[in-house]
Amino acid sequence: MLKNIFPYLFIFLFSYSFTASAGGGLIAFYKLGLQKGSIKEVKSQIIRQLENNNFEVIGEYSPMKNPDLQVIVFTSEQLKNICKQIPDRGLMASAMRVGLIAKNDSVEISLLNPEYIFYAYLRDYTKKYEIELNQISIDIKMALYPISNGFLPYITSSLSERELKEFRFTVRNPSFSEPVLIKQFSDFKQAVKTIEDNLQARKEGCIKVYEIVDTVNQKAVFGIGLLDERRGEAVFLPKLGISHIAALPYELAVSGNTVTILHGKYRFPLYWSDLTMTEYRKIYKSPRDVEELMKALTR
Repeated sequence: MLKNIFPYLFIFLFSYSFTASAGGGLIAFYKLGLQKGSIKEVKSQIIRQLENNNFEVIGEYSPMKNPDLQVIVFTSEQLKNICKQIPDRGLMASAMRVGLIAKNDSVEISLLNPEYIFYAYLRDYTKKYEIELNQISIDIKMALYPISNGFLPYITSSLSERELKEFRFTVRNPSFSEPVLIKQFSDFKQAVKTIEDNLQARKEGCIKVYEIVDTVNQKAVFGIGLLDERRGEAVFLPKLGISHIAALPYELAVSGNTVTILHGKYRFPLYWSDLTMTEYRKIYKSPRDVEELMKALTR
């Protein structure tokens, strides 16, 4: 785990919670507990906490168009500036996420573990920016601590730093460095405009949840809500489990004139790290379905 430069803050944040895992690995999601109120009320509290602590909320949506589910996406200038320096798809690590699930008169809150995604998406670059990334992770937890009941692991399954950097579900499955090529355009500007236009038109039921565009380094990442009922979230999310909704939205990345996505055979098991082979087989068509939906956004 990233070394903590403020031990007293770490103790404060986790004094009422479990450690990440008994083996010292990293979990994908924290459970922040239940908060009384509606989705709308709890969402407003979270957004207020984030914005009061210098984070920028860049998107929100209901996966599967289900009003009882909500994902909030946020970032910070410091995090974006770091991720802009990382080649290829590093910019994806600048989008942090909170998941909300309505349960009777309360809302269950989850948080994508920043460190988990830093090691998975930034890999060896985490060492170069270790101090800064560690502080960002602390700042996120500090911002959300007042509305949490502690930072508990959703599941006991965890991955070490090395396992995250080199992650493959099976030996034959793709890794982070083996993305799916969606399309190559004549230039960066054309790629971004085409995607934006298609998202504006909600082509194939795809909606824009967020976008981060770096025109200087010619990189962009789009968070895409896959609302097509035959091929999107409505198909794979119930099979994988809605408790991990902060895994969404799925990213579409632009680097120069090239558009790529992470392969579903990599991305699904990364976020559902407790996925069994039997469960994995239930979504065998989804990686291809996601690829086709993303290709439609580049036509």
